[in-house]
Amino acid sequence: MIKTTLAWDVLGALPEMLQTAWGSLFKALCLEKGERLLIRGGTTSVGLAAAAIAKDHGAFVAATTRRPDREKLLRASGVDQVFIDTGSIAEQVKEVFAGGVDKVLELVGTTTLLDSLRCAKQRGIVCMTGIVGNKWSFDNFSPMDAIPTAVSLTTYYGGAEDFMLTPLDKLAQQVASGKLHIQIGRTFGLDDIVEAHRCMEENKAGGKIIVLT
Repeated sequence: MIKTTLAWDVLGALPEMLQTAWGSLFKALCLEKGERLLIRGGTTSVGLAAAAIAKDHGAFVAATTRRPDREKLLRASGVDQVFIDTGSIAEQVKEVFAGGVDKVLELVGTTTLLDSLRCAKQRGIVCMTGIVGNKWSFDNFSPMDAIPTAVSLTTYYGGAEDFMLTPLDKLAQQVASGKLHIQIGRTFGLDDIVEAHRCMEENKAGGKIIVLT
């Protein structure tokens, strides 16, 4: 049960977004305070939520975007280091973080996953949660070539059990108090559903899209 005074346009954005971010960070990636996290696809709604949660947890947060004008949006969610994503950023990441990052949250999908694996240090973990790159599988996959030595690859897809284990009430309280900054992109009425879909497809929201009836 969630007890909150948050408005519906904010509250409606939280459950699935926060569950996916929380589960990815703490069930799949086992994120610890002080670790270096890279979020691939940082301006997605889950990416922005994950950045805010990870920062509040005490992690150093890096994130990617294809658009330089989105850096301010990322930093508002707690991102410490922004990488402009060209599709191949592993060398750039390792120049900033010697040996690579501790954990990688992959939200783009198979189009960048191989490069994301190269961003992780030995004994690091890469979790594939999102597929916003619209490609669901590899054309060819050679695990021995794709997965660096001592780097772990996992996935997260939260079900009903994970939803019940997510501390949504606590997170909602943190959002209401301003401790946890969650980006709400745009709110639409049901009559504007076509425009809402267009906004989503063109990645213009800058956060979660809400449709109110």
